[in-house]
Amino acid sequence: MKLGLFGFPVGHSRSPRLFARLATLIKKPISYEAVAVPLGTLAAAARLRRAAGWRGVNVTAPLKAEAAAYADRLTPAARALGAVNVLRFGRGVVGHNTDAQGLRDALKSAGVKARGKSTLVFGAGGAARAAGWALAREGARSVRFTARTASRARRTANDLRKIFPRTRFSAGAGAPAEIWINATPLGMKGFPDRSPAPKHLPSPEAAVDLVYGRRTAFQRDAAARGARVEDGAAMLVYQALRAWEFWDKPLGGRRRAALAGPLMKEVFK
Repeated sequence: MKLGLFGFPVGHSRSPRLFARLATLIKKPISYEAVAVPLGTLAAAARLRRAAGWRGVNVTAPLKAEAAAYADRLTPAARALGAVNVLRFGRGVVGHNTDAQGLRDALKSAGVKARGKSTLVFGAGGAARAAGWALAREGARSVRFTARTASRARRTANDLRKIFPRTRFSAGAGAPAEIWINATPLGMKGFPDRSPAPKHLPSPEAAVDLVYGRRTAFQRDAAARGARVEDGAAMLVYQALRAWEFWDKPLGGRRRAALAGPLMKEVFK
């Protein structure tokens, strides 16, 4: 099966290694190529790969909104989040989002329980929306978004409030919470490595960074405060497995968890 990744940049991505290892584990031929696709060129890049017989692509920053606009049809998750991180090619193009479900899987595998908890999400973009969705689906009591652009944080909170009326969504300055999620690019390669968490906030029980493959300032800061810290490696693995299921067929929870272990060891050793 021919697959790939669209983003800009993509040189840092570990997805090609991840899918190479997955091909070995499931004993299926997978060809996976990371393609640098600047903003505004996704449609042209997709046409070339569809003509070459590709089954689909993962989509990463900054193309998730562009992918949503390009798709002929969106799944309910992609429509609700307004962002697409996986495209499936066929007679038409279907856009889906596995970020939220990938984060739910990752939280469960790490034993981080959001049910009944207060949560604070740093950021208000597509990753933050996915985090808010995942936390609400896990039964979080409250989700607060804090971001540089206050209006964007309010819009994110308002949109998710309509979908999850039982969770209290809000936006504004950082407030004490039991779980933190860093959904900003801070700490990623090419971005400043500083923590978005204000110094005055008390320590959460757990702090989850969506950045993977490095010990970021957010992780160091949260650990110094006494929090349990998780990075974004598990989310990357689980959202990739969910993407594979979207292209191929369901794996089931037990097999998905069994595959996640060796993928984590291989890709992030």
